[in-house]
Parts: sequence; C-alpha cells; structure tokens
Amino acid sequence: MNQKRLQKIFPGPGTVNTIALYGNYAPETAEQVKKRVLELHARFSFFEAESDIFRINEQAGIKPVTVHPDTLFVLFHALAYGAETRGAFDITTGAANRLWRDAIRCAKMPSDSALAEGCGRNGLSDLVLDETESTAFLRRKGMQIDLGGIAKGYAADQALQILKKNKVRHALLNFGETVIALGREQKIGIQHPYQKNGQSIAEVSVKNKAVVTSGTYERGFFSQGRRYHHILNPRTGCPADSGLLSVTLVGQSAMELDALATGLCVLGRNAGLPLLEKRGIEAVFIDNEGEIRITPGLQGKFLLRRN
Repeated sequence: MNQKRLQKIFPGPGTVNTIALYGNYAPETAEQVKKRVLELHARFSFFEAESDIFRINEQAGIKPVTVHPDTLFVLFHALAYGAETRGAFDITTGAANRLWRDAIRCAKMPSDSALAEGCGRNGLSDLVLDETESTAFLRRKGMQIDLGGIAKGYAADQALQILKKNKVRHALLNFGETVIALGREQKIGIQHPYQKNGQSIAEVSVKNKAVVTSGTYERGFFSQGRRYHHILNPRTGCPADSGLLSVTLVGQSAMELDALATGLCVLGRNAGLPLLEKRGIEAVFIDNEGEIRITPGLQGKFLLRRN
C-alpha cells in the first residue's frame, strides 16, 4: 500500500501550528483540523471583541454571558485544575496578565499603583458557571479571564479527535510546545531554555501521547539585575518564583497537561510531584540552575542532547 505524507502549516496566536499526516488519510482531513483549531482560537481569544472570553470579561460584574459549549467545557475543567493545583493555575488572572504583558513588551516594571490595581482582580470562586443556561459570569467588575494556559491544549485534543474520526493512524500535531504523537513512536524535542526557539536540550520518545512544555524563559525582561517573566503566581499577581525554568509533561490529554504544566511552574517540582503521580503523568523539570530531572516513567525514553 502506498504511504503518503502531508504537512500543513498555519499561524496561531503567538506560534506556528503544524499538522503532519503519514500513511493513508482523506486529503481534506488536515483542512478540517485547521478550520477547527482556528475556530477555537477565535472563540477563546482574549483580544477579539466577538470572542466568548472577551464578552465575559466585558460584562464582568454586570451580567452572565451565554457562551458556546466549547467555552463552558474548558471553563469547567479550568476550575477543576485550579482546585487541584490549590490555585496555582488560575484563568482569572487576566488583568494581571495584561499588566505584565505590557511590562514585558516595554521592558519596564509596572508602577506600584498599577500592580495594586491589576494584581488583586482574580479569584476562581468569583467565576460562576451555569451549565443549564450555558452562561459564565465574573462577579467583580474589572476581573478578566485568560485561557492562554489551557486553550492550546484543548485545541490539540480536538484536532486529535478529528484525526481519529477520519481514521488517520499516524500523525504529529505541533502547536508550539503542545505536541501530540499519534500512532508510531516519535521523538519530541524539549526547548533549550537558553537557546533560540527550535533548539532542543533533550528529547522524549512517545507513542499516542501528548507532550506539553511551559517555561518561564519564553517571554520576559530584566530590571535591576532580576528577570521578570510571563507566568504569574496568582496569589501575588507577580511572576512565579518556584525555581523552575520549564516543565514538560507527558500524558494523554493535552488540555490537562497544558493547565498542569503552567500550574507546576508556580507550585515547583516538590509540590507538584504528588499531583503528577496521582494522575499518571510523567515530567521533565529544568530548574534555574539548568539541572534536569525526570520522573521514573521516562527512564529509557529520555535523551539529553549534547550541543
């Protein structure tokens, strides 16, 4: 039987999405995946006025907003991951995220008044979801949801469902630090935190698994000898200081890994390990000193690259 290969590349928020299909597949499959992923990006956008998330934020403290089932599904799971990480993963830090996003872009510390205003406007208990009415409501005006730590994972899981529905047996989905290997075993690189994008420090061999990396090295700036990055501790509203540069997780659900990798960058390795053991998730931790540690399940599947 003739084996084929197809690769489709298209832009996503802050990244480039790649779909690679191998073997036998319907030609329109990759286009179906692209359409679904872009649909979700638009639905979950923090910035687009028509998105569910923008509308929820706009009506914070005013009234509930009717949302798409996709949005409600992700919000319910985000609350669950928030509870499981004891608040380390918190999608209601949108106001603080915006503040630090601007600070990183300008390479300038926010003012004390801006920090005081933006960093107290979060709280998972203030996000009210009504499954019957399909609505979401932020109780306090000025609160904002940001799905940046979970949306890409959900999109990858949805893409995988389309591949399976179309009977694709071998594929690789790469949505920028969110990867799914379907079918045959594949080697997935782990970004080197001190090198340019695309340069790997190590690789893991996986089959029918998702691999997700979250890292403080991705975006940041220096001020008075200290580096400030984009992953925030919800309790302080400031960049997390857990001692980790990056967390790479290996498991079944990209959405789950996406949320937990972000949460573990806040919690730290020791506090996060029991959660991973409970869920059967493997991990690669890189700390601020460059030391790499892996969980036992990756023995024999992890290879450190010597550059």
